Amino acid sequence: EMDTKARRRAGDAMSGAARWTGGAAAAEEDRAKLEDFERRVDPNDKEQMDLLEQMKQHTEKLEKMREFEDPRLSFTTPEFKEAQRIFQENFKKNFGRPIEYGMVKRYPWSVPTLMKLDVPVDVDGNPWPLDAEGKPILKDEPQDEDEQYDV
Repeated sequence: EMDTKARRRAGDAMSGAARWTGGAAAAEEDRAKLEDFERRVDPNDKEQMDLLEQMKQHTEKLEKMREFEDPRLSFTTPEFKEAQRIFQENFKKNFGRPIEYGMVKRYPWSVPTLMKLDVPVDVDGNPWPLDAEGKPILKDEPQDEDEQYDV
């Protein structure tokens, strides 16, 4: 049976494989910090030497992790954060489409149920503009299915 520390170490090893550790620039910074500390350390001070050894081990571990890391798998890169922000803004606006279904209470004491709304509304609850046939007017609606995927 695995003890708690062994389980934690196994979990750290597995989760560390996909964690973004900063890439080559961070590796250079870590190496420079270690070399700076090596120059300033007092070889007669046991506590400093122990700390230096821990720093070496940690730096080597990070270098091994960085060896196979791919920034495209990270959720902390600026590109991902920007894409996530844009998606969340559009999600809040229902991607520019009308809301046609909603949780409706027929009476104040009734339970809300999912129903088709009589009139499509925007995210603020205002009626959506309709065409002559009574269908919602969409702003950037592609005319053909293939146009939807043109880049």
